[in-house]
Amino acid sequence: MFSYIVKRILYMLPTLVGVISITFFISEFVPGGPVDQIQAMLEGKTAFGGAGEVSTTGMDKINKNRKKDPKLEWKLKRVYGLNHNMFVRYLRTIFWFGRDSVISSKEIDDGTTEKFTSEGKNCIILRLDNKYYAYHNKWDTGGKSGEIVYDKEKNAFKSVLDGSLFSYETGQLVGGKTGEGLTHIQVTIEKENGIDEIYREETFGQSLCNFDYWHGFFLLKFGKSINKNKTVMELIKTRLPISISLGVFSFFICYTVCIILGIAKAVKNGTTFDSVTSMVILFGYSIPGFVLAVLLIVLLGPGESHIANLIPLSGLTSYGEQGYETWSTWTKILDYFHHIVAPIVCLSIGSFAVLTILTKNSVLEEIHQLYAVAARARGLSERKVLFKHIFRNSLIPLVTGFPASFLAMFFTGELLIEQIFSLDGLGLLGYNSVMERDFPVIMGSLFFFTILGLTATLIRDICYVIVDPRISFEKSQT
Repeated sequence: MFSYIVKRILYMLPTLVGVISITFFISEFVPGGPVDQIQAMLEGKTAFGGAGEVSTTGMDKINKNRKKDPKLEWKLKRVYGLNHNMFVRYLRTIFWFGRDSVISSKEIDDGTTEKFTSEGKNCIILRLDNKYYAYHNKWDTGGKSGEIVYDKEKNAFKSVLDGSLFSYETGQLVGGKTGEGLTHIQVTIEKENGIDEIYREETFGQSLCNFDYWHGFFLLKFGKSINKNKTVMELIKTRLPISISLGVFSFFICYTVCIILGIAKAVKNGTTFDSVTSMVILFGYSIPGFVLAVLLIVLLGPGESHIANLIPLSGLTSYGEQGYETWSTWTKILDYFHHIVAPIVCLSIGSFAVLTILTKNSVLEEIHQLYAVAARARGLSERKVLFKHIFRNSLIPLVTGFPASFLAMFFTGELLIEQIFSLDGLGLLGYNSVMERDFPVIMGSLFFFTILGLTATLIRDICYVIVDPRISFEKSQT
């Protein structure tokens, strides 16, 4: 079994590569891709409509008069990794090592300076006769610190604090108060597509040990969202607790209740209990989860015209309310369940009928099999026959639907529920990113859900072996 699990994990790799590849090339060739998004940002347009067209706001007249800034355009492309050719971008999406430039010649004219950030520090770079001089943009004097600027008349850097002058070539103080010079940054120039890309001067070993230079989804580095100015990983981390709370609780509550109820209905097949419970679960199945959510908010949500104020309208906790920080741990736990009960009920209600009836039919199919009759003939009680023999064989159909149910609880089943209860989870994140054509978020979310789906499938196969020891995925040996 161990060798099978290892093989399955290895088989996941080409599947993930295939998912990334298809999504990447779609984003490259379909109108409205990342490059088009950058153009829309520069033109002041907000979101993409259908068929790759761009929908604008009421600021259209202003946007028409707005001139495109080539420097800003190239800076945005460099920030989002679009300054490389398509082949390099594809490798950087999967797994790749490559240094990132701090600035390029497209962003700075000859005889001018530009600011940039390197290793978390503010820096300034001067371009003269296609030579580049970079320094930390800071000068300390008298316990104060301020920026430096380039003075064209004196052909030197100047402190905005006291007017001290520094050589642009050496960074040494050449006029003004006595003190240390500027901190010089060694840079190297590499030509790429006819453009000078400026890099920090580092040894290969230093670059190799810098994790920021490693790229790829297999390192869980999904890039930066085009619309939200955050990394995709940050967006997933902030929304993951909500999806876990809704998905995991809904999944396990639904499976637990449905299995117990399905077994009880099979044992009492044809009785009043069976008929009444069937009517109840079918009635619940006929009510869509989002309709029930709206109904609960109208009847039990806050408001003077409502019946009761039992259901909060947003969030998983009352965090931010006055005195919340002083609440005891037990009170915070109760508050958490107070917020989550209604969304879980709305998520689970549609699955009760399917899983319960499936469990009942599976048990009824096994209850009259010869092995069950033989077990009764040996004098075993009905309870032992049911739970020791019949129950395990009845679980196989339920295990088959495990991956789809598990994944649906994390994404497809949450979208409308998250919208109604104002819960910003992964479902809503994925939907909004598709509508906004935020491809880094789309690809990162898709990669994450693909891993979830493949993992759930592997767990399903392991459950097959646990439920029925006769099942083996190893090669038969003679």
